[in-house]
Amino acid sequence: MLSLFRLHSPNSRFILPLLITALMVICYPLFTPFVVSYSQLWVNLPFILLGAVIILSNKQPQAQSGFIAIVMLVAYCVILYWLQTSLANTDTKLIFCLLATLLPINLLLLRFITLPKLLSWGTAALLLLVIIQCSIGATISYFYHTDFENWQQIHLFTYHNISSLPLILILFNLAVCCSTGALAVKYHRRIDRHIFVCSLLATTTFIFFHYPFISSSAFILCAVFLLIDLGYCHYQQSFRDPLTQLADHRALAQALPLLHHDCTIAVLDIDNPAAIIDKHHPQAISDIQASIAAILMKQTQLSPHLYFVAQQFIMIFEHKKITDCQAIIEQLQHAIGSEKHTIVPIIIEPQPQQTATKVKKPRKKAIKVSISAGMCSANTEQTAAVVLQQAIEVLRIARQKKKKQQIYIAENNDDTLCQR
Repeated sequence: MLSLFRLHSPNSRFILPLLITALMVICYPLFTPFVVSYSQLWVNLPFILLGAVIILSNKQPQAQSGFIAIVMLVAYCVILYWLQTSLANTDTKLIFCLLATLLPINLLLLRFITLPKLLSWGTAALLLLVIIQCSIGATISYFYHTDFENWQQIHLFTYHNISSLPLILILFNLAVCCSTGALAVKYHRRIDRHIFVCSLLATTTFIFFHYPFISSSAFILCAVFLLIDLGYCHYQQSFRDPLTQLADHRALAQALPLLHHDCTIAVLDIDNPAAIIDKHHPQAISDIQASIAAILMKQTQLSPHLYFVAQQFIMIFEHKKITDCQAIIEQLQHAIGSEKHTIVPIIIEPQPQQTATKVKKPRKKAIKVSISAGMCSANTEQTAAVVLQQAIEVLRIARQKKKKQQIYIAENNDDTLCQR
């Protein structure tokens, strides 16, 4: 189980696809006879696997992965039905260049589009956009193929001993791969990982387009990557707290042994929860916790190390100074304190004798709350579990002073009150 987390570390998310893609290119001539023997299956397998990605993505909280699979499926159809003739043909060369330009742009575009579910108007708009792009490409190919031949000789430098793809498009695709790889390392988002894998294998397809069945092989590998990552994401969902949708105590227990010694752990808790329960009802705390979790999840740089355990929010900062962590906590305190958190009232069913009279439904209430935090930074002799326990303990002891919206720091086992 711990090996899954190691394979899903930032370095692995970047290096593993690169390594497998490089091995595929190096060893591809050895597998060519096998691919040719099962050519019909090899050609149809991307449709099956990418279709499975689309179906499984519909069950995920965000459906961008399904849209990525749709775009890759359309690109594969273009390759299969319009790029199977020689690239010496001007029309084929033009479609090839258009595809190598538009596919990376569309993949990057999906990164900035939030699409909550697959079966929606967003899907129709995306398919319409792709159809428009294909129509524009077909129009350009029909009317400007003779001009393109002259234009490519002047502007598009192609070194056929390296690749059939023009040099400028090779550099463009490699730049997109590097950009998406950097996003996949920096942010722990499924969409970034999937775009990186798809752009990397699409670039491999375009550069080594002279290899037989390279597009089928690369798109099969791409779909396998997506399916494995979707399976891991589904596995992660079982380690989520149902109330806040944050990682729970089981995920924290698995993550703590993998942390570096250079880490800081912060524990956040709502101020005066007993007073809130007395004024409203016990469910009010759950409503506020869900609202706070929504605010915390907007901080994408914190999402890999954000947990909800024992009614407290736990944040882990790696390779950050405690002063930098304190500044982040202060910003979160301000954001949570300025937000009005909605409390859903408990609806009491009317008794049989009350049916004659109309029972008024209670209204939702919006209140403001504050949070306090306990923090502790690790040293070389401490484990992450010890650091976490010290952060919880310093918050517990300091909260007895009944002060609000404070940050309490435990350093070197000495409890220090740090007021804002």
